[in-house]
Amino acid sequence: MRAAQAGELDALGALFSRHHRRVHALCYRLTGDAAAAEDLTQESFLRIIRYRESFGGRAKFTTWLYRVVRNRCVDYHAANKREIERRDIMAHDPTVQKTATDSGNERHEMLRGALDRLPAPMREVLVLSRYQGLKYREIAELCEESVGAVKVRAHRAMRELRRIVLELEQEL
Repeated sequence: MRAAQAGELDALGALFSRHHRRVHALCYRLTGDAAAAEDLTQESFLRIIRYRESFGGRAKFTTWLYRVVRNRCVDYHAANKREIERRDIMAHDPTVQKTATDSGNERHEMLRGALDRLPAPMREVLVLSRYQGLKYREIAELCEESVGAVKVRAHRAMRELRRIVLELEQEL
């Protein structure tokens, strides 16, 4: 990132190559929409280019990167609230859901559906900690919260996720 700040645009290409897949995965898990995830990934990297001077080096680059991505996803949710709610209703309508071909796929789809039902702040902390591998300290820095608040949110999110999974299992 220091090279990119100094004007070496090849360094931005290296950053993109190194982090693109993880950023896309994060966007997809936070939105549940492949097309939106692709757009948000591109927009996030454009913001990194545009605001590269604001990276001060006080935090790890990935923490700064995830903050940019998170903020872009929050903006997306705010701007598309009605469409997201409609999509979520359709995704949880048993008459619309696809049937899984095997139990592993069925379990994965059930977990994905349960994760999608979580409120955005709960889903966010689970995605960042479980899928992106961030430590609670990093998430706290990213979300500008205390580590204790992040731990509490993660605990409550896991409890709520378990409740939703049990509810979905009973529907089967």
